[in-house]
Amino acid sequence: MGKNTKANVTHPELKCSFNLEIIGVKKNPNGPMYSSLGVMTKGTIIEEYVSELGLVTPVGKVVWGKYAQVTNDPENDDVI
Repeated sequence: MGKNTKANVTHPELKCSFNLEIIGVKKNPNGPMYSSLGVMTKGTIIEEYVSELGLVTPVGKVVWGKYAQVTNDPENDDVI
């Protein structure tokens, strides 16, 4: 399995999917060691680089990162 640097992410409100750069692992449900090592398994919360989508906060600041949850099993699928 190769190192995944991008993930296919579906935005629930926009109903669109994007292939986005992964910033890092926020929390892995298998424990803090998996989180600190950056291991991605089903259920892991990852941070995605979303500035290219043009999202802004209500006060006009550009949103750089958003969280997403891994819904597949990257160890078997080799994609996120």
